[in-house]
Amino acid sequence: MQSLKTKNKQFLIRAVLFLLIIICIDQLIGAVLYYFFTHQNTGEFAVANHVAFNKDEEILVLGSSRASHHYNSSTIKNSFGLNCYNGGRDGEGLLYSTAMLQLALQHHIPQYVILDINSDALDQNKDEKDKLSILLPFLQQSDVIKDIIKERSPFEMYKSLSKTYRYNGQVLSILQHHFLPSSKYILGFNALDEKMDASKVTTKTAFTPYADLVDPANIKALVSFITICKTNQVQLFVFISPRYNDDTKLNSYLKIKNLCKDHHIPFQDFTNNSVLKRPEYYADRAHLNGIGANLYTDTVISFIKKNIQTNKAMYLTQEQ
Repeated sequence: MQSLKTKNKQFLIRAVLFLLIIICIDQLIGAVLYYFFTHQNTGEFAVANHVAFNKDEEILVLGSSRASHHYNSSTIKNSFGLNCYNGGRDGEGLLYSTAMLQLALQHHIPQYVILDINSDALDQNKDEKDKLSILLPFLQQSDVIKDIIKERSPFEMYKSLSKTYRYNGQVLSILQHHFLPSSKYILGFNALDEKMDASKVTTKTAFTPYADLVDPANIKALVSFITICKTNQVQLFVFISPRYNDDTKLNSYLKIKNLCKDHHIPFQDFTNNSVLKRPEYYADRAHLNGIGANLYTDTVISFIKKNIQTNKAMYLTQEQ
């Protein structure tokens, strides 16, 4: 009859072997998922991969869904004669945009970056931090974004030691866009076809007192975004794109405006642009449709061309 000591030793050996098998399976599955992740040809991850890995864009657009749907990359490319790509992504905030900028600049430094930002971009928003998990696959390519990923949870980096965890909740999307590709994206730009029913939307919203709370992490991200651009001699433009309904001027908005002013960043709020107030230009009250996006893109191009020389000289000669 085996002694208790022998049984314990055998149990420990089996436990260690089982753990090693689990680790090997995890690493193997993670490697397979990384392959499919980096070889997607369509969808939002394909757009993110292009930003992270491509090396020839001279104009880069970043931001949330309002970036993705509002800036026609082809029109910008043709107007400036420079390669342009739209790296905006639905539902993502400033932390995501800052992470993508860091990834992009590892491979190539563009001449110009357009950051489309919501007026409430600096506000506290737990949902946006939770969504930072979509950045985890890029840890295999670079760890420059690890500080931003930690904003989701202090334990996120420990969890990410599991290669499969990095793709948690994304597997079906990755496989779908690899094996069943379909996309409306053109150079990252995703035009919306819908037309808003103006009868169901008011153009007025109640004025909210300045009681909203800004998140220090978002302020840090914006300052970091600006600093990265200045350090790399990249001309940055910060825009708030149009909305159909009036947007309340919040603490976040005032902080964004002041930070851009303090750092000599060209900033323009197009929220209430009179030319783009017609309902037929909108898919919903916060997003332009394709027709509106083309008109807005022309407006942005005109603004940049008027400011590009005078502002660049001042912007790039400030103390870093």
